[in-house]
Amino acid sequence: MYENKEQLIQNEILILYILDNIDVGLSEAVLTDFVMKPGLINYFSYKESLDRLLSGGYVSKLQTNDGGEIFNITDSGRVSCRAMSSVLSQSLRNPYDDLLEKEKDKLSSAMTVNAYTFIDANKNLSVRCFIREKGNLVVDLRLPVPDSETGQQICESWKKNAFALLPKIILAASGEL
Repeated sequence: MYENKEQLIQNEILILYILDNIDVGLSEAVLTDFVMKPGLINYFSYKESLDRLLSGGYVSKLQTNDGGEIFNITDSGRVSCRAMSSVLSQSLRNPYDDLLEKEKDKLSSAMTVNAYTFIDANKNLSVRCFIREKGNLVVDLRLPVPDSETGQQICESWKKNAFALLPKIILAASGEL
């Protein structure tokens, strides 16, 4: 667990800091590996901090098609992270900054978000929006569009906001929105 409340808060801000600086959703395995790599946080403290961030709405968790989970910082998490970043000590932040510098491209490429327009089998214009993790398809949405301009707008929006849009799509599809 954590030694004191200050350490718990630092762990939570650190997780938000990492997700904010990577700026793509990460699978649980990738996030856990990244947080644990410097050896400064024990696994149980990390899990408790992540659970508190999830229940507080600072981090979102999306289920993937294959049963995995993707974690992303929410808008309120981003605001809290930036307001509280001074809580992180330099001795805690420096190893993660170095790791972010070295592995940011690798982490970003672990999750690929893309979208394109295409003509479907019925000769209708459609959009395909997807997310791949390490080459495996975890989200695949296809929808018809009235024209290529609308299709391009959807594609661009998906590429920039997939992890913010996906929970809304899921809620709408389940009738909860």
